[in-house]
Amino acid sequence: MVPCQIMSYDVDAAEQWCFLVGLYSPDQKNINSQMQLYNIERRQQQLLEGYAGCFMNLPLTDGQPSFSNSLFAFCEKKAAESVHRLHIMEIGNPAPNQPKFKINTEIAMAPDAIGDFPVLMQVSPKFGLIFIITKLGYLFMYETSRAALIYR
Repeated sequence: MVPCQIMSYDVDAAEQWCFLVGLYSPDQKNINSQMQLYNIERRQQQLLEGYAGCFMNLPLTDGQPSFSNSLFAFCEKKAAESVHRLHIMEIGNPAPNQPKFKINTEIAMAPDAIGDFPVLMQVSPKFGLIFIITKLGYLFMYETSRAALIYR
């Protein structure tokens, strides 16, 4: 059995969703991660290969303003791949006649930061920004509705 270190845990504002992040090293060289996203009401889980995550309630604009009940953002890196991705998805009920919001983008990790990975995600609801900090201290800032990189 491979030992696992719990990195973070959070619950959304409505206390309907929670997630848990654990890190493990199968070969003592690489660090992999597993995330469990859990719906408390339905008692359903989804397993993700995520390093960091956060819940948020943000307005989404798509020509017409609408309000999302709940969004979940997480940084994913599959064990067999070298690409890190930021996923932002709606986990609450979407507005009537609207599809659930879902967007993702590649996180451009620094080429000199081999083995770096996200360890913390925070959101600024007032400005609609997501902040990601990596193990080696890099800061990424993304605009939420388009998953657009603003600063690295």
